[in-house]
Amino acid sequence: MNLNDEQLKAERRRLAAAFDDVLNEPVPDRLKALLVEPVVDLGAVRAQRRSMSNWAAWGGMAATLVLGTLIGTRLAPSPGGDERLVASGAIATALEQQLASAPGGEVAVQLSFKAKDGRWCRSFTTSAVAGLACREADGAWALQQVATAGAAGGGMRQAASSLPPAVLTAVDEAMAGEALNAEQERAVRDAGWAP
Repeated sequence: MNLNDEQLKAERRRLAAAFDDVLNEPVPDRLKALLVEPVVDLGAVRAQRRSMSNWAAWGGMAATLVLGTLIGTRLAPSPGGDERLVASGAIATALEQQLASAPGGEVAVQLSFKAKDGRWCRSFTTSAVAGLACREADGAWALQQVATAGAAGGGMRQAASSLPPAVLTAVDEAMAGEALNAEQERAVRDAGWAP
């Protein structure tokens, strides 16, 4: 529908008649108050941000120190002087005995599977760390990957997974076939994780 000039002028007059009174009213004080903002001192805001980032840096360093201490006390170098890290304490006990289908204690075993090289591997989480360990011929659980628990950092991860992306990647690269179901896992555990 094309409007000619006369129709447009008539429409403008009609709208002006309908809204001129409202447009000419003074702005209410309650709305003026919303428009009045205090002046912000950008220098003070920047100084505050710098001090917060210093606290964040110190907090990050403290968290790293705690994590390193925790890993160091829970994981011990393997006997014989080689350079692998093996699980010890509660992590080793959970990897050796705990079923993923029956979580309990401070360590939660997530997956059990056979690796491409024939070893049995298990992923685990604690309140501080998550990792992947594979059982060696000498019975030790050698750590393949360790990451801070919840280290997703906003990145992508599998739904309902508490494993950080680095551990999930290590699992994907090592796994041959499917993860063990509860019955298979119990049978392999009861057989002493024999290859």
